[in-house]
Amino acid sequence: MGQRSRVNVAVAVAENARDNIGEVAAACRALGFAHTATLSAVGVLTGSVELAELANLAAIPGVLAVEVECDATSRVSAQRERRRRLN
Repeated sequence: MGQRSRVNVAVAVAENARDNIGEVAAACRALGFAHTATLSAVGVLTGSVELAELANLAAIPGVLAVEVECDATSRVSAQRERRRRLN
């Protein structure tokens, strides 16, 4: 299976930048972040970005962290499918 070039992410905005979350979101979008939601109360932006832009996204002033969504169910599903085929 090939590596994806675009990944879903959650961007944590630092507490001291939450009053400017719109500006942080705009800076993220300037890097190609496809912004899908803003959770202002907890300071989180969700969306997707090119894998190559992760470090640049994390370097934006006001960004505390960038968490990449991983598909934890794919391995479990593959194991179940292998067992089903063997039985």
